[in-house]
Amino acid sequence: MSATAIPDELVAAYNSTDYRVISDDGLFVLQIGQRSDELARRFELIGQDGATFITAENPFSQTASAEENAANQASLYRDLASTGAIIMEGAGQGEDPAWPAEASYLAIGISREQACELGRKYRQNAIVWIGSNAVPELVLLR
Repeated sequence: MSATAIPDELVAAYNSTDYRVISDDGLFVLQIGQRSDELARRFELIGQDGATFITAENPFSQTASAEENAANQASLYRDLASTGAIIMEGAGQGEDPAWPAEASYLAIGISREQACELGRKYRQNAIVWIGSNAVPELVLLR
């Protein structure tokens, strides 16, 4: 019996997704379990060492309308900004071409607890947490 309500196939898809971050100086990709030298450098420059990659699109991995996704993303952005986090736009792109990339944010300077709380608020199955080691970790929320 699995300790999560999320199907194994979906967890596997999340683990193999490219989490793309758009920054002022180009694009970089976060991958679960692989240290990001680019993010480690940003942690050092900013003086923060916690981040989340998060979306509010397609709650519980059920396709939502473009309007609903846009409204959820705008609300998530406001919530992230209220934490004082440094926010960059991004997109999560899985291996399945039938599932389009999901608009997302990388928020640096947020706690793991805050990130999980926001993931639950926006009915997400999981978030990506990156601690001081700069290694992205999938955190299941259900």
